[in-house]
Amino acid sequence: MFAKTKEIPFSPIKRIQAEAQERGAVSLAQGIPRFLPPLGVRRAAIAAIEEGKADFYGPPQGIPELRRKISEWHLAVEKAFYNPYEEILVTAGALQGLSVALATLLSPGEEVLIPSPSYPPFLNLPKILGLRPIFVPLESPSWRLRVADLKKEITPQTRGIILCHPNNPTGTVYSREELGEISQLSRKYDLWIFADEVYRFFVADPRSYVSLGQLSEVRDRLIRVMSFSKAFSLSGWRVGYLLVPAPAAQEILKTHEMMTTAAASLPAQYAAREALESFPDLPHEFNRILNSRKERMARRLQKLSEHFEVAKPEGAYYFFVKLKKESDDRDFAQRLLREAGVATVPGSAFGKGGEGYLRLSFAAKEGEIEEAFDRLEEFLVSRKENARWEKILAEAAGVT
Repeated sequence: MFAKTKEIPFSPIKRIQAEAQERGAVSLAQGIPRFLPPLGVRRAAIAAIEEGKADFYGPPQGIPELRRKISEWHLAVEKAFYNPYEEILVTAGALQGLSVALATLLSPGEEVLIPSPSYPPFLNLPKILGLRPIFVPLESPSWRLRVADLKKEITPQTRGIILCHPNNPTGTVYSREELGEISQLSRKYDLWIFADEVYRFFVADPRSYVSLGQLSEVRDRLIRVMSFSKAFSLSGWRVGYLLVPAPAAQEILKTHEMMTTAAASLPAQYAAREALESFPDLPHEFNRILNSRKERMARRLQKLSEHFEVAKPEGAYYFFVKLKKESDDRDFAQRLLREAGVATVPGSAFGKGGEGYLRLSFAAKEGEIEEAFDRLEEFLVSRKENARWEKILAEAAGVT
């Protein structure tokens, strides 16, 4: 009984966030952008309700108005065209989109390669679907993915690669050359690439960012997983979408409508459409603000170099810092939450290679970042003082 799920844990991030709320802690844990959606976006959802547009099941692939706007937006931003009627599927968030894509295109017993450390659901979602996740280590401290390491793990059962780009939690942004090598590998071995690009607009240098969607040689093997949660700060609205080759879209749609009947809620879809129509540059504005918050957090971390080894992330909105004086990242994160009221995520929650690290989100508000670091500094000073007294007492007792 419960064979598929018995060994699978609940989301560590959600559990930490829940405890943080119970304790009234300052949270640098969950990666939710702290921006209020524009008034026009909120009013679009209200209007959809008041005008009776939400009183029925919408089309499972998403309302055509939203799909057309998604197509126009990607053409403007990336010079990449996706047919709104054949290559775009609206989903109830990015993770639901990834789930139906994996369930459709891969079969139980097949393998999927996943660079690690990576987003916690990637560690266990394949198992629920009967797939075998094969973790490929990112090379620290730069967290690069060596294609040779990917190739080494390919077997006759390998059918896909899940690539989080930019990576959560490490912030890795892959170069055009790296993506080209991964694309060649996918073609040579007939692999699907499932590209989670929810942080696609949050990068240190937007001009240098390259999406797999901009590489024509991989379009027929590429499933792009997108979301309004990060790009437009609509996390609770649960609107995502897939950009997929037309033949795959038709098959994924079968799975999608069996699991959800419709796509995301209709008011949320109309809100998302309004976001693209009236506020298409919002992700870039968010990125500017987040880069400022990143610098703020970097300054605070620099003062704590005795405790943390820090590298600035290239993308996403997290610092993934190495603990210099702690051997157990889970214990440290738990003590920090319960003794100092600061929520973070232990690196081991992100799988192999994350042990001994801590993820800190700079998507929090500026005041929250400052308060969290004030508490963190006090916590570290207190621990240092306690350790000093423990040593003095041990020496006084004749213990070495």
